[in-house]
Amino acid sequence: MAAWSVDHMAATNSEYGIPSQGLYDWNVEPNKNKTQFASPEEAAVIVKKAALFLGASLVGITDYDERWVYSDFYNPMTDESIPADFPFKPKSVVVIAIEMDFDAYRTGPSMIAGAATGLGYSKMAETTNKVATFIRQLGYAAAPCGNDTALSVPLAIMAGLGECGRNSILITKEFGPRVRLCKVFTELQMKADKPITFGVKEFCRSCKICAESCPSEAIPMDDDPTTEGHNISNCNGIEKWYTDAEKCFQTWADNTVDCCNCITSCPYNKPASWHHDLTRNVANTPLASVLSKLDTAFGFGKTYDEKVIKNWWKK
Repeated sequence: MAAWSVDHMAATNSEYGIPSQGLYDWNVEPNKNKTQFASPEEAAVIVKKAALFLGASLVGITDYDERWVYSDFYNPMTDESIPADFPFKPKSVVVIAIEMDFDAYRTGPSMIAGAATGLGYSKMAETTNKVATFIRQLGYAAAPCGNDTALSVPLAIMAGLGECGRNSILITKEFGPRVRLCKVFTELQMKADKPITFGVKEFCRSCKICAESCPSEAIPMDDDPTTEGHNISNCNGIEKWYTDAEKCFQTWADNTVDCCNCITSCPYNKPASWHHDLTRNVANTPLASVLSKLDTAFGFGKTYDEKVIKNWWKK
């Protein structure tokens, strides 16, 4: 509750995808004195520097693309569907990744790992509000968003933050899948970053640790990705490995806390160090299958580890 407190008190129900409330409020007027930039490149440099200073672990920019925006917004608290209308015409999206605590996530699935998730949500609300405020002070309208408004993973991929993994979530170079994603839509035109690749798709073909660690068997074991999802909770048409989100969520309900096994077990989920960086660099090679086995042998990625949970308080 302590970790979730900022989200619960200042961005109520944001985790359920309800837009424009509390710290995520869209209806804040920008400064009437509009800053003029020499180019979209200059604007991008300034905003990304500010975002990192204000709390982002990673930040990228992509052009607005309505394909990733929800057709309408659903409020489960009032059972109302709201048209997806911005109060301005978005041109760019600032996509932000917030790192979650490595040691806390090693305890997953547990309340400690759940607290790391909650802390991520609190930081999402705080950071997007700050970045939106900065853009508004430059004289441009901005809409800070958490889970709401648009699909965060494809936006993050387009903004160059990482690739989509077998577990259907973003894999970053720096933190693997151990990030929470948020974004700020704005009318400020900035130079977009480009998607990157560092071998995640190839690595995931042979490494199936996340699928093996999934208690709900929601992550596919297939060698190759597909364009067909499992049910209405998937968006078909994109080639990837589709997680059965309904099986996943049922496990959360049964646990009474979110499960993070697909993040904890992922070989990319490591703090920065020379040997982990070396592993990332050779992941897109024939050594990939060996690396995933070594990862398990050295005790990384283990889930349901009571020793780790007990030691977390002492470390």
